[in-house]
Amino acid sequence: MTDLVLDAQDAACPPTGMPALAAACHPLSRQALDLQIALRRSRLGELEAQMIAACETAAIGAHVPCVARADRDHWDRAAWHRYLAAAMRLEATYGTRMRHLRRQIAQLERLAALGLGA
Repeated sequence: MTDLVLDAQDAACPPTGMPALAAACHPLSRQALDLQIALRRSRLGELEAQMIAACETAAIGAHVPCVARADRDHWDRAAWHRYLAAAMRLEATYGTRMRHLRRQIAQLERLAALGLGA
């Protein structure tokens, strides 16, 4: 669990002069952990959407309407090959960050399951 960093700024903590609220905002509180999980899931979703859009663009072109991109039932074999080739190329760009976020999410979920700050 050495690569997990809890962002205190992301936890939206109150000023330190409010002890009751500050306790709920401890980096291991349930609220802080849930927020950190949500932030990382959001970042992961953004990365996944960017990668999918780039793969779709490679598969059928940039000038095709979004509706046609989403209609994968009508893609031909060549379009699917271009999509998969783009996914393999883009893995180097997106894969490392996506795996890192997934590991962090799993670690945070394990911490939340312990119920330390419930």
